[in-house]
Amino acid sequence: MADARVELVNHDLVDGWAAAWNARDVDAVVAWYAPDGSHRMASGNTYRGAEDVRAMVDRALRAYPDLRFDVRRTFATEHDFVIEYTMRGRQQSAIGDRPGTGEAIEVEGVLVGSTDDDGRVTACVDYLDHLTIRRQLRLAD
Repeated sequence: MADARVELVNHDLVDGWAAAWNARDVDAVVAWYAPDGSHRMASGNTYRGAEDVRAMVDRALRAYPDLRFDVRRTFATEHDFVIEYTMRGRQQSAIGDRPGTGEAIEVEGVLVGSTDDDGRVTACVDYLDHLTIRRQLRLAD
């Protein structure tokens, strides 16, 4: 069976995303974005610029000390990318309006975005199923 990845121009970009998160390297995650880059959750919140992105990453890593992203498939060209992933972790403390339950989550997501000429993310949208997360945390039926 062939590798599920489509290797085009910007393979380093998509590999760097998961590696930075899985290493719990906040600086590396923030550096993945252009200085004025944005990360929008399809559910509503938008994080613009390094300060907002850093706050988002810090919150996620505090809430999920064992957070991990496994990349399933990628597509990247010179200025566009798609990362299909599985996110796993156990929520130990509150994040947003979700209290820390100690429950584990496993949810699929897709990150779609664009980059500048330096290969840094200018904008991306994170399509993540928050209802599945709430159900796995026993916060919704």
